[in-house]
Amino acid sequence: MNRLTLDMTAIRDAMYDDRERHGDALRLLEAAERRDVELGVPPQGWLADVRGQSGGELAERVRALLARPGVVALPQVARLSDVTFPAEDLLPGAYVDGFPEAWDAIAANWRGPGTRPGNFDRWYVESHLLDGRDVFLTDDVGSRTICTRLRDEYGFPIYAESLRDYVAEALR
Repeated sequence: MNRLTLDMTAIRDAMYDDRERHGDALRLLEAAERRDVELGVPPQGWLADVRGQSGGELAERVRALLARPGVVALPQVARLSDVTFPAEDLLPGAYVDGFPEAWDAIAANWRGPGTRPGNFDRWYVESHLLDGRDVFLTDDVGSRTICTRLRDEYGFPIYAESLRDYVAEALR
């Protein structure tokens, strides 16, 4: 069973039926319900994304997604922030050594493709690495680019793929 991490692009695809990739997201949710895959949602990532918007309705949709079979909240990254909160899933030392330095170096030397990911995007990627997950699903080209560079230039074990490509290949 592949353990996947969803970023906000994939989360929104699952929650809103007017999105182009909603059908792909539904197939992924069905696979999670059958326990063919496990979908992980980084708590600090979605909280950072929700906080920057109206929050209420989107936050409720994410909570409903987390209540679905085969969808789990990932452990928090143990870094101080306004989206880190006391809970059983916040453990001392739960972070990825060298991650902030590598992320910052790539961001400072951004050359695409895609738009350079924002600081809140790092929560998704570090959470994925911290939990040792298999595939990071995102339709953000910049996020896939930074994941590839983290792997190729710094040796972090991360593979990122678009939702559509993953569903087409893995859920045939």
